[in-house]
Amino acid sequence: MNNCKQLIKNFALAVLAVPAMYSCSDWTDVEAVDYHYTLPSEQDPEAYNAYLALLKEYKQNPHKILIAKFDNSKYEVSGQADRLSALPDSTDFIVLQAADSLNPVIEQEMKGMREQKGTRTLYALDYADVEAQLQAILDKEEAEAAESDGETESPAPEEGTEQTEGTEQTETPDADRFIEVCTHYADSLLALYDKYGYDGILAVYNNIAYPGSMTEEEKAQLQARQDAFFGKIRNWAESHPDAPFLFEGKPENLVDASILSHADYIIIPGYDAGNINEVLWNAEMSLAEGVPSDRIVFGVAIPSLTDEKATDGYFNGTEYAVIETASNIASDEGSFVKAGLCVKNVRDDYFNPEHTYTHIRQAIQIMN
Repeated sequence: MNNCKQLIKNFALAVLAVPAMYSCSDWTDVEAVDYHYTLPSEQDPEAYNAYLALLKEYKQNPHKILIAKFDNSKYEVSGQADRLSALPDSTDFIVLQAADSLNPVIEQEMKGMREQKGTRTLYALDYADVEAQLQAILDKEEAEAAESDGETESPAPEEGTEQTEGTEQTETPDADRFIEVCTHYADSLLALYDKYGYDGILAVYNNIAYPGSMTEEEKAQLQARQDAFFGKIRNWAESHPDAPFLFEGKPENLVDASILSHADYIIIPGYDAGNINEVLWNAEMSLAEGVPSDRIVFGVAIPSLTDEKATDGYFNGTEYAVIETASNIASDEGSFVKAGLCVKNVRDDYFNPEHTYTHIRQAIQIMN
């Protein structure tokens, strides 16, 4: 397997040695410049095909994985930084930030990368999105009710009925409203799998509510909501056994952790961690009863290029979190299996003077 990885590394370095820019030594002459350069597949098709076969073999064998969270929220594909194909070939999974309304170029690259490189593209279903949609509905209803009350006087309560001051009587319990919104959300999102030809899904649950500190009534409501969200996902996972299913968030806050048995990997977020110890602590605290410990992935970020005050992506203020975390993953120390790395904001790592995606490439090499 080491020979396989070395061949991949050597060939990858060789095919990158193609002209990217041209200069003119005599600015007084105007002449047409041929900007076309020979693609790796055109340089030596036989060697490139052999490289692709080794690459796919590498991904099918045990190794430390790399998950790249890619921001495709800008629909236009105007340069290499907007393209999935520019990511390092050894990337195992790409999670698109904008799941719907994909640019045709992105759709085409998803298919090509799957077939040629074994790279699989996923999208996320986020429990927090359901909560946000429900809150938006409730806020809208409240605003409409307030506007209506301002136009007409409220009727006096009927004789024999009780009205408690400061309470709102709703026709449907909040839990039922959540389930209604969640059902529509999950059905809509899961339909994108076939619509765009995705390879799998990522379920995100970062709710900080801890079941162990709840009353029985509160716990029952939380379980009903979790069942509504993960029930749809469980059905999908069971009907798509060969499709990747990843979990991200706080598994310790699940009332029923059995959904995790379907997950290929469990991502523990450490995107805002200030050092490697915080990342490890987050992982240790997540290993509650029923949480598999043999597929833990650390989530870290690439520092923002546009926000100078942002601290996410740095350890101790200056060190790249992705590099330090990759070094820790390469070791076997710990009470759980460190299966790989999930990197947020990868697109900002494209812009490097030495090489595109410099830190992502380094992390892959360190881990494997």
